[in-house]
Amino acid sequence: MPSLDSLPLISVIIPTFNTVDFLQRAIESVLHQTYSNFEILVIDDGSTDDTRLVLQQCKIIKYFYQENKGLSSARNTGIQKSKGEYLVFLDADDWLEEDALKQNFSIIKNKPGIAFVSGNYYLLRAKSNEVETIMTTVIDNHYIRLLQSNYIGMHAAVMFQRWVFQQICYDETLKACEDYDLYLTITRKYPVIHHQKFIATYYFHSSGLSHNHQLMMDSINIVIKKQRRFLRSFEEKSAYLEGLQQWKHYYKLMKELS
Repeated sequence: MPSLDSLPLISVIIPTFNTVDFLQRAIESVLHQTYSNFEILVIDDGSTDDTRLVLQQCKIIKYFYQENKGLSSARNTGIQKSKGEYLVFLDADDWLEEDALKQNFSIIKNKPGIAFVSGNYYLLRAKSNEVETIMTTVIDNHYIRLLQSNYIGMHAAVMFQRWVFQQICYDETLKACEDYDLYLTITRKYPVIHHQKFIATYYFHSSGLSHNHQLMMDSINIVIKKQRRFLRSFEEKSAYLEGLQQWKHYYKLMKELS
């Protein structure tokens, strides 16, 4: 195995807002990675719980506090404060598989033109404690596939090149779906890779943002419609319309089931 000095630094950015009950598990999943050269940054977006007290006792964590500005702002702050050649965004209530950084790095290394790599993930439903394997195969036409649906699904399953954020940042006007917006913006311009390794676990629980169906639907409509002026081919326009209908149907169903 290469020495620590020869491995590029990977920054794992964990935004948090009143999620101290979940945060330790997320941090532990990074500390137990088989890839050794990483930094952990926790961006506290105005928490009023014990987050500051807990994290200030952990010297290995780079802790930054900001007044509450939202998830996109916290991610952007993490980018600015980080030093890694590669970046991973881990939500505070999720966790990485122990080979996550190693797996994604093994694919993106020596590919400086690839904006990001993404893999599959597990979905753990808190209510039933059931685990689902979320698998998607996408070989090409990533922008078109993302217009149809967010096949990536989970932010922690992605590893970005730092240069991406010299040109693009998270849209701080969005209250949700800022990751989906970013994927669309990137894949419209740059090549990416999706692979079949399992990278992380998405913890689906009642206090999570995904349960706010109206906010999610409103945000997705904004994100998708932002792409309308960039559509060029018939295939892109068809994917755009398909995506609008697919998301409308999905959140209508979610609302009925909730």
